[in-house]
Amino acid sequence: MFSCEDGAWSIIDDAVKKYEQHFHDEFPIYEYIDVTKSDDFDFSILGAKKLAKFIDEHIKENKSVHVPSDYHSRLY
Repeated sequence: MFSCEDGAWSIIDDAVKKYEQHFHDEFPIYEYIDVTKSDDFDFSILGAKKLAKFIDEHIKENKSVHVPSDYHSRLY
């Protein structure tokens, strides 16, 4: 089970939707959980802001993120 700081998920959700609308592909959120986590939460507000910046940079460069070939078959 994942933990989420109050307010973090809405930032993440907005950024992921922006990515998915731009690239017409699913964003592999669990592959980038190292960006969103803090000592207390898997999805922190600070991490959510970092992820949003990361996504914005990829959109600006028009470069989608790497998705490992086994990403969709993993259990999280």
